[in-house]
Amino acid sequence: MVRPSEPHDYYQMADILEEMGHDRDAWDYQWTSDRGLRPSFPSWVAVDANQVVGMIEGRMDSAYDERFEQRDHPPPQAWIYLVGVRRDARRRGIGSALLRGFAEEAVRAGCSFLALLPDQSDDDVPDRVAFFRACGLVPLVEDDPSDVHGAPLLDMLARI
Repeated sequence: MVRPSEPHDYYQMADILEEMGHDRDAWDYQWTSDRGLRPSFPSWVAVDANQVVGMIEGRMDSAYDERFEQRDHPPPQAWIYLVGVRRDARRRGIGSALLRGFAEEAVRAGCSFLALLPDQSDDDVPDRVAFFRACGLVPLVEDDPSDVHGAPLLDMLARI
């Protein structure tokens, strides 16, 4: 099940980020949980048996820069900042479910296009790019196929 994140999820979300190699102190989930606040970016979680197994964060009020501007899709546009799934929960459709849930929310928010930059921090970039392409996202920067990817939301939703 994919749902908006809640304060009691934030420690598990921080665990996912840490497992992904992100510095736990660089993320505000633990801090916001301790204070009962919301994180800086809207976020959703995939939950299995009351355990957070995946997370996605992004915005639905973005305007893309000139490198990958979508003239046929005026703002607001959706931007995904991060997608993460626990290692022991991968290859079970959780990443696809998170993308679908985010895309559905973006459509409800009036967006028609979604984009993201695959995490470039390690050697798994080709696997991430392959996953996003399987979900219908395509490279938006001609000279760098691992740079920003995106797709019209309705096309993406029809694919996943």
